[in-house]
Amino acid sequence: MIKIENIKLSCISCCIPGLYEYNKELEEFDEERKQRIIDSTGVNKRPIAINSQCTSDFVYEATLNIIRQKNIDLDQIGILVLVTQTPDYILPATSCILHNRLKLNKDTITFDINLGCSGYIYGLFIASSLLNMTNKSYALLLAGDTISKFVGKEDASTRFIFGDAGSATLLKKDYNTEPMIFSLGTDGSGWQNLIIPNGGSRNKNNRKNDIKIDSDGNKRSDEDLYMDGMEIFNFTISTIIPHIQLICDEYGLPDIVVFHQANKYMLEFMRKNLKIPKDKFLYSLEDFGNTSSASIPLTLCANSNKTINSKKALLSGFGVGYSYGSAIVDLKETELYNILTYKDCNE
Repeated sequence: MIKIENIKLSCISCCIPGLYEYNKELEEFDEERKQRIIDSTGVNKRPIAINSQCTSDFVYEATLNIIRQKNIDLDQIGILVLVTQTPDYILPATSCILHNRLKLNKDTITFDINLGCSGYIYGLFIASSLLNMTNKSYALLLAGDTISKFVGKEDASTRFIFGDAGSATLLKKDYNTEPMIFSLGTDGSGWQNLIIPNGGSRNKNNRKNDIKIDSDGNKRSDEDLYMDGMEIFNFTISTIIPHIQLICDEYGLPDIVVFHQANKYMLEFMRKNLKIPKDKFLYSLEDFGNTSSASIPLTLCANSNKTINSKKALLSGFGVGYSYGSAIVDLKETELYNILTYKDCNE
């Protein structure tokens, strides 16, 4: 495990689209199947980006909220890290576009991280490490995805789960704060179990009209997200539960626990196996679904009333890659802002 000193989570801001999709209203599926999936996933509705909205729009509004609320001197921002698997373009890096929109200094270290479920934890580790090496006071960790743009409309394995959101976390140098503890890992043998097969350099051809139907009747093209839920569940049992157990054995169970919001069945299975009390375990699935790299900060903001008296939090992200990471962080002075709606930001 890795310890990072002198970096504080100053505040977290999140922004979601103004449009919601309600799982009970999906016309492509029969009523019995819809209710069965809703009960299993725990997701009732999900914020969905419209065609003209991209990841950068949501993380931008979340960042502006922090800059305004904290009255940040932009000259003191030394790092901008964007975690996303749904960039605005294949190139350039979306972080460069955000750097321009935010009017940051040219000496700001700026780059993208192509990670999903574990991305917030990796981003927290990298941005904190880099901030310690600079003479600046602040780093911006931006994390968000618009996965719904890559979900097949008649694919029940993904349609009911994924929502869109963006987040911004302000990291600040603070020589009196508690250290952050990190444990990170990778099992690349499962790379093919959560994948968008086409669109990259390996399979560039656009074959959107070549629709496939799997054994469960789900329809998707190779430009859509494919997820083997059973294999991901097996990975969670074999790797993530022992990974988290080791952290708890060494550092104890913190005041609150926030896992990547995969689905309710998986999270409840993990919670019970790890013997985490319900009152320590936070959810945001019901109203937001699985928002990929934004799910951990979004869950914190959605449950800000439950974290007011919390000193320590265990944050854990795991999934696509397979990639996983956990962190123990001090939240006693972290400001968690109300979740913004993109529509309201632009009226």
